Amino acid sequence: MKRWFGVGLLLFGLGMTAEASPVRERYQQAEQALKKNELARFEQLRQGLDGYPLTVYLDYQYLADRMNQLTTARVQQFMRRYPDSLQADRLERQYLFRLAREQRWREFLELYPALPNSIELQCAHYRAKWTTGDRATAIAGAERLWLHGYSRPDACDPLFDAWKNVGGRSDDHVWRRMELAYEAGQSSLIGYLSRQLSPGARPAGEWLSSLDANPGQLGKPEQVRAGSGRHKAAVSLALARLADSEPELVMSLYPKYQRSLGLSPEQVARVERRLAQRLMFNRTRDYRGWLDSRVPVVGDAELFELRARLAIWEQDWSHLLGWIDRLPEEARRDSRWLYWRGRALAAQRRTNEADTAWQEAARSRDYYGFLAAQQSRREFSLQKKPLSPAPSWAAAAARWPALLRVEEWMARGDKAAARSEWYHLLGKVDEQAGVELGSLALSRGWYDKSILASIRVQAWDHLELRFPVVYRDIFQRQARRLGLDESTLFAIARQESAFYEQARSPVGAGGLMQLMPATARETARKHGISQYRHPTDVYRPDINVQLGSSYFKELLVRYGDNRIPAIAAYNAGPGRINRWLRDSGSRPMDVWVENIPYRETRGYVQNVLAFSVIYQDMLGQPKSFLKPAELSHVY
Repeated sequence: MKRWFGVGLLLFGLGMTAEASPVRERYQQAEQALKKNELARFEQLRQGLDGYPLTVYLDYQYLADRMNQLTTARVQQFMRRYPDSLQADRLERQYLFRLAREQRWREFLELYPALPNSIELQCAHYRAKWTTGDRATAIAGAERLWLHGYSRPDACDPLFDAWKNVGGRSDDHVWRRMELAYEAGQSSLIGYLSRQLSPGARPAGEWLSSLDANPGQLGKPEQVRAGSGRHKAAVSLALARLADSEPELVMSLYPKYQRSLGLSPEQVARVERRLAQRLMFNRTRDYRGWLDSRVPVVGDAELFELRARLAIWEQDWSHLLGWIDRLPEEARRDSRWLYWRGRALAAQRRTNEADTAWQEAARSRDYYGFLAAQQSRREFSLQKKPLSPAPSWAAAAARWPALLRVEEWMARGDKAAARSEWYHLLGKVDEQAGVELGSLALSRGWYDKSILASIRVQAWDHLELRFPVVYRDIFQRQARRLGLDESTLFAIARQESAFYEQARSPVGAGGLMQLMPATARETARKHGISQYRHPTDVYRPDINVQLGSSYFKELLVRYGDNRIPAIAAYNAGPGRINRWLRDSGSRPMDVWVENIPYRETRGYVQNVLAFSVIYQDMLGQPKSFLKPAELSHVY
């Protein structure tokens, strides 16, 4: 089989179109022969496949099936032949695991001298460093990997043992990891680590385990003895956890422990930060004086932002500016906080200052920038870069052979495999090449891949790559039939799936507009969408867009033709939105959106609204952001 690796790769995509079907059939026969271990037949079939783009998959599988017989030279030979391939990386990774199992450390470092991404292989890397004499690097690596709140792979144990045996791991290390495990809620790891403490330190570990099981036992301060410094640390950890469920109780308890145990300023700050966070999440006005006196002392950027959002919720415009001013400078210059600065200033009739803030915010191409532009009657800033012409397919395929594999997987109908190849290729290129690849994808109708390219290389201003006009006839037909904004339908699909027809969420939503099976079934029944007969039909764009747009129309009707709660309900479900609206107490639009409890839904609503403006531009329509009724409605 060795002779395969000396044959040059033919540009299949340039001259084999007519022969594609017979070659594909030969590939499939070779694939089946390999699966059945009919090696003589496989080798015979393989000889006619040197120019076929997917042959790398065959060669990879042949070698992977014989991993225990491979040599480093053979692996390197494969990697040289297919340097840009996903399979080269996979084979290298599998072989590294084998070298680690066999403790062939010099070969391990020679094959892959850099630090791998995998935690298990990182442990192997440091074991290799240890064995080959670089103990300083190995010890530093062992300590870094050890100090983590979750369990580590068993393969790391020899590294940790070696570190421990030379006196590297102390009770302090164990305790610091116990604290991390406590904060991560890893009870079994806490118990395991407690047993690793020396006899003198073990009582503190047992105390922390006890508090992990029942933090409520801190409700009787008179029964808690001072103990060691670690006992005090355990108390502060438990009080911080208890603050999430019983903040009022902790408000009364922690000053008592501060006095009786002598908690350190850092330990007190840990409790106070968690208390402040919970009080703000609960939106309670209780303890407001305490909150506003302690947050400036113990707070960080996250707490200052929470406090600013609470001020927005309460429409406390006079104090909002002070909380914004506590944010880091980079955050203050973000369109979000520039918008809210302008909003607070406008509420205080400081019109010129408000306009200055909104002018700066309106330079951004996002929800807050568009909101600021609408509030201050400015043009929307799209900052759209012109798209360079796509390179010719011949030139691109010669430069990036992986394109031939993408093309062939697409021709064979395996969009998932094509997408994996594409994503891997994008990880190997710079921004300019990524934009060229995105432009090429756009020219071939690979719309999800043009979006992937723009995201992978952060080409944010190439809007034609990021927001392609896909299936225009389907979206336009549904928009006209149902009386919907075409740009809003495009925006929802772009946010939901980035126009990957085979997209499937972890909870089972599928297709362009990401419909759950029950929602798709019920929507098809209500609206007489007879083409929907099977759950897999959601992956057909024409059916999916019918279902998604019909469901969105239902939501619009439910919410009085107001897109904002309808968009939120498309993401989080009407039940949650109804509850949030019921509990909001009639807030302005921007205040309500800013305080949507789910971060995902909040970002979803903001993105869809912003994307709709961009799609208006893409579709050649007049640009508008919020309708007057949406902006003036109380939520």
